[in-house]
Amino acid sequence: MKRIFPLIISLLLACQAIAQDTAPIVPETDATGTIDWVAEVLKGGATSVVLLVVGFVGIIFFIERLLVVRAGNFLPGKLEKDIKKYAFQSDFEAIQRVCHKNKSVLGDIGKYVATHTHIPFEILSFGVTDMIGRTVSRQHQRTYPLAVVATISPLLGLLGTIIGMIESFQKVALMGDTGDASVLADSIGKALITTALGLMIAIPALASYHFFKSRVNSYGIRLEELVDVLMSPWLHPDEKSAEETE
Repeated sequence: MKRIFPLIISLLLACQAIAQDTAPIVPETDATGTIDWVAEVLKGGATSVVLLVVGFVGIIFFIERLLVVRAGNFLPGKLEKDIKKYAFQSDFEAIQRVCHKNKSVLGDIGKYVATHTHIPFEILSFGVTDMIGRTVSRQHQRTYPLAVVATISPLLGLLGTIIGMIESFQKVALMGDTGDASVLADSIGKALITTALGLMIAIPALASYHFFKSRVNSYGIRLEELVDVLMSPWLHPDEKSAEETE
């Protein structure tokens, strides 16, 4: 027993010493190193201002695309049902009437078909396909500014970084060995903030561009499929009569 107690005490002291060695280092100051991002962005100077303007322009185009590229402007559900119903009845006047009240791509196509039923099927089909193609191309053109924003933002950020690094090396050359490392770190941070800002603008802009482009293509394909379905009973009454007889 006399030997056990000293051994236990020695083990406790050893564990305490190990715990003190592995304890995390606590800073003596209360400073947490928080970053004022607004001040950091403003440090970028003219490059940051230009990037903010580009980002604002990108937001405007994003909102415009969000309001325009939606189903109500391309394929309204109620209009689609009405056109199918009246097309099966060959009531072209009703089709023209419901399409005249609706301001959408499908409404324009319905009015065009309803007012040109006297022309051959091939010519009418070509005209409708051309309308859809022009609409899709026009919407792609209006979406393209988002791709421009996504392209020039990283380049502007890189330009700001290069300018900042040049300023940093100039400070080092002027101060020499007596220069303070904190001054150099501040200059490098100022240089890198423009690259970060450029990427923050470019990533959502590029994602938005591909999202709206994909949606426009999807609406174009759906319009073509709907036109194929609707024009067959309109311009092939013999086939329709045969189906009803069977």
